[in-house]
Order: sequence, then C-alpha cells, then structure tokens
Amino acid sequence: MLADLDNPPRSRTRDLFFGVLVGLPVVGLVAWFLLPGLAGMIQGNASSYDERLRAEDAYMQTLCTQAMVLPRDEELCECVLAIEVPSLDCRDPFLAWSLARHHEACADATARRASLTFCSCVDTVHERVGKAAAPEAGRLEAQRVGKCLELPDAFPLPQIETLMPAS
Repeated sequence: MLADLDNPPRSRTRDLFFGVLVGLPVVGLVAWFLLPGLAGMIQGNASSYDERLRAEDAYMQTLCTQAMVLPRDEELCECVLAIEVPSLDCRDPFLAWSLARHHEACADATARRASLTFCSCVDTVHERVGKAAAPEAGRLEAQRVGKCLELPDAFPLPQIETLMPAS
C-alpha cells in the first residue's frame, strides 16, 4: 500500500480498450461463421426427426384403420386409435410391433443374406425380449431395435398392402 503512494498503479482503461478493439472483431467473425451452421444443424436434425415422426404416424394410423389384424396388431392399435400423435405416445408398442415384423421378414433366407448385420441385430434383440423376466424389461429391450434400424443394411417395415388381411 505504501508503494502505491510513491508509484501509483497505471490505469487499465487503455489496455481494456485495446482488448475490446481486438477481441470484438475476432468474436464477431467466429460467431459469423459458426452460429448459422450450428443453427442450421439443429433445425435440420429437428426437421428430419419431425418428418420421420409424421411418416410413423401415417404408417401406424393407416395400419390400424385399414389393415388391422386383431391378434397381430391389437396392442399397437389400442394405443394408436386412442392418441392424437401416436409416434410420440405409442413408441414402446410400435417398437415391439416393428421388432416382430422385422423378425418375421428376417426369417426369409434372401432377406437375411441381403441384410445380415441387420437381421443378426434383430434376432439378438428379439431373443433378449423373449428372455426378459418382466413385461417392463421386455419393453425396454424392444427399444433397442431402434439401434438396429440405424444399420446401413436395414430395410423398412413392410408396405401396408402386404399386411392387409386376406379376404
């Protein structure tokens, strides 16, 4: 303190001014390049997620109104027909239903050869669901089919026309 009386500290205003003068353009330049890309990435992922959910909604609603077979689709359609947005609220029954349809499709030898990793993943998840002790554990295991659907050789769910009951 006594040293400050003889030699007072220098004002930091000038250093602050130069820091702001150099820092603001650098921060502005970085924000100019990064923020639009980041916002576009977030909005792009949200729109693709929204499109996928709308496609799932349409698929489930069409299945339950036009091609429902009671023993096969009862659990899924119970939820779908009672809810306005089934892709969000009926996710667990849909994944279990989807797992069963993919497991049936993978029973075909040509489909299995064409999508070996996907069918192996589906078989593993189906086996784990079957071994689950409680229904809740089986539902949690069925959610793993979502990871199988991300594989490069995954195939989509069957067309509604193929699921329609034979008259």
